[in-house]
Amino acid sequence: MKNEAKKYPYEINEYYSPGLNSLKRIYTKHPKFNGNTRLIYELIFDYWNDQYGYAFPTHYDLARDSGISVASVKTQIKTLTQLDLLQPKKADVNGRKNNVYLVKQPVRTIDEFYRKFPEVRDQAVEKLRKIDAEEQSDKSRWAGWKATESQPKRAEDDCDTEWL
Repeated sequence: MKNEAKKYPYEINEYYSPGLNSLKRIYTKHPKFNGNTRLIYELIFDYWNDQYGYAFPTHYDLARDSGISVASVKTQIKTLTQLDLLQPKKADVNGRKNNVYLVKQPVRTIDEFYRKFPEVRDQAVEKLRKIDAEEQSDKSRWAGWKATESQPKRAEDDCDTEWL
């Protein structure tokens, strides 16, 4: 079988930056990681310059691009640093010290993630257990609803006979 191009629900005719599965499915298990964290990581990744070996957007660039506040950008950069996804440094640019970012590769497996962040495992497992329990509860409820839905309706069910 040939390696076919991925199909999407509509034609993509602009720059498309695919998201890493590890950010979508593994790092989301960490309580400090959220959508803004991923967004800032991906924006900094987009700013990465191969000639320098780092990215150097300003906090203001990231705030404009993301739509979040400068304070939130700074918070997300701290989170990314704590999660070992980013290494901020200072670089001398025209006599000024500017923020630059070394972008680090995320872990690729959930086992690797739990080895790196063992304190997260119990909380993540409990959250998954709750999701599984909710799914089972909903399926049971839906099965009962489907059973009553599928029974043939009787004409007398439509009549309000209480007045008789």
